[in-house]
Amino acid sequence: MLPFCLYFVAAMITGFNVYTLLAMTLYGVPFNPLEFVSLLGSLCLMIAAFISLFRPYVAARVALVASLLIWSFYGPAIAKLVRTKVNNHSVLSASLVSHASPYSQSR
Repeated sequence: MLPFCLYFVAAMITGFNVYTLLAMTLYGVPFNPLEFVSLLGSLCLMIAAFISLFRPYVAARVALVASLLIWSFYGPAIAKLVRTKVNNHSVLSASLVSHASPYSQSR
């Protein structure tokens, strides 16, 4: 029963998140083709939840494939977010670094 609950909740959360991102295309927001792949992964995870009630080993394999499909969207998004946070310095730290640099002094 635990795999059913985990698969079902994960499928609902990821599916709702990707569905809302796809719904934004009605307002002109460009979509990413990986959103469709992730939505398919959420659907497969939902199927794995119901399979897990009868055949847990088959459901685990389906859930693994579904998780890989879901992560094809979330993985690059998380990597881009981390790269942006690491490379984006605040205004205060940028001004302190430029004033403290010995190469920034005019001669």
